[in-house]
Amino acid sequence: MSLTSYAHNLEDVLLMRALGHIAHGSYIDSAAGDPLHSNATQAFYARGWHGINLETSPTLLRRLRIARPADVNLALAAAGEAGQQLWYEVDQPDASTFDAALAQQQRAAGRSVVQHMVALQTLDAICAEHLDGDLHFLRLADSSALAGLDLQRWRPWIIVLRTSGVTPLGALQTARYQLVHADGYNQFYLADEQAALAAALTLPPHPADNFVLAEDHHYSHPLAEWRQRTAAAEAEAQESRIWAQAHVREWREKFERLSAEQKRADRAELQLAEMSGRAHRAEAQLPHLNARSAAADIAEQTLGAVYASLSWRITRPLREGKFKLGQLRAWLRAFPRRARNAVLRRFKGLAGYALRYVNARPKLSFFLRRNIARLPFMVPLMRALKMRLQLNTNHAAAAAPMPADLDSLPEAAHQVFDDLRRASRQAPRS
Repeated sequence: MSLTSYAHNLEDVLLMRALGHIAHGSYIDSAAGDPLHSNATQAFYARGWHGINLETSPTLLRRLRIARPADVNLALAAAGEAGQQLWYEVDQPDASTFDAALAQQQRAAGRSVVQHMVALQTLDAICAEHLDGDLHFLRLADSSALAGLDLQRWRPWIIVLRTSGVTPLGALQTARYQLVHADGYNQFYLADEQAALAAALTLPPHPADNFVLAEDHHYSHPLAEWRQRTAAAEAEAQESRIWAQAHVREWREKFERLSAEQKRADRAELQLAEMSGRAHRAEAQLPHLNARSAAADIAEQTLGAVYASLSWRITRPLREGKFKLGQLRAWLRAFPRRARNAVLRRFKGLAGYALRYVNARPKLSFFLRRNIARLPFMVPLMRALKMRLQLNTNHAAAAAPMPADLDSLPEAAHQVFDDLRRASRQAPRS
């Protein structure tokens, strides 16, 4: 598996070559900086290592705490003794400093410089509070912080000191550390008891280390311009895609409209063909209709000639007399029935009037019923007469004229209405 190098000068490649056999090691990184840019410990953190990061910039410390939740991230600067000191934070990487003169030079160069007080702490106190087990490497930005570290007690395996040149630091030599590699930007010191790792730190990074540079590494090809070009190309492609989709949608709508118009034209053509067929059929029937019309004209002329003939006029009184004689015969045949019905209607009217007259007078009604009851043959006759009169009265009530709003109903509806009205009146009342 290849190693992704995040360190400023490939320090993590050399350290991984020497310490890569350790599965879970520990480290201390002073002035740790951004977690993903110019950081010497990100490659180890990605492989399961944990350690202590010291950073005085609030912005960078916040990024460290987000990206390295398993590490101890402290807002401190390593120094020879505890205290506070004015810190000048410059907006350029690796340019922040405690030196006021250097900060003034950065400000004169047009860079933003923010000053604030930071806490100083010795490495002894930091290790005593947070370190548990061996310290496999220590990375320092300033050699003065070594004054606050008891190298006989903590004994980091490798010390990476950010300084140029190849002259060994006397304090480290006195503490039994040997300078095993210097790349012009850092010096790598190895504890005497870890001398077996010296061969791994002798050579600079080379292809056999199987590493790649992290994205936006300052040794890699700058990608900002290509990102801008890619973004512009993607924006142009998106615009072209939107344009193409809009035109495809427009042409689809036009095609759908054209299809609808074609369908309407086809239907109109079919209707025209059907109408043409009807016209042809009507035209084919026209001679027959003309013949019938001619025959009707002839019949009408013939009938007119008959009506105008002398014989028709002479026989007219005979026809009228025959018609009147027929009416007289029909009236004579119906006269007995009509006379009988008139007498019955008159008798029923008088009987009904008498019945209502008797019923309206309780004493008279009681007298007649008592005397009729003495004649047994009269009882069924009077009972039948009373029932027939009541039935005729109900029929007469049922035959009353309908409301004006029902006159428009058909004859069958009138019959149903009459039946319902009679049934409602004959129903027993509770």
